Amino acid sequence: MELFTPRCKKRSLLLIAGLVWIFAGGMVSKLGFNVLFTSSIHPFTSSIHPFTSIMVAVVTFLIFFNFIFIKLVKKHKVRISEKEQDKLCLFSFFDVKSYVIMIFMMGLGITIRSINSINPLCWAAIYIGIGLALLSAGVAFMVEWKNWN
Repeated sequence: MELFTPRCKKRSLLLIAGLVWIFAGGMVSKLGFNVLFTSSIHPFTSSIHPFTSIMVAVVTFLIFFNFIFIKLVKKHKVRISEKEQDKLCLFSFFDVKSYVIMIFMMGLGITIRSINSINPLCWAAIYIGIGLALLSAGVAFMVEWKNWN
């Protein structure tokens, strides 16, 4: 099985991680922006003020980026750089714990969207904040890739 494992250089894992996180962040924030700008519940006629949505998105971004995602970028960069092998499995830009967290977050997001009793404008701003934080973490991975020694 080892023979068939797709491998790449350690430095390339940071590039792959960056691309994956940018893609995921774009998709998540797109879901939020679509609700805010194309919803039949227009933000200006809703009980939720647009300024509130913006503030929720900004606070969500700051919390997720500063307290979670940027720490994960640094953790994974160190973990990857400390590996002895020069070539690693293509999917090892995450560890098992991070894959479990990712699956949980995706499941939670799908569940929240599928509950029709929650006003989409309530979760849209959170999606925008989380999505932009993911996207920014992807850019941080790309910076780490570019600055790799």
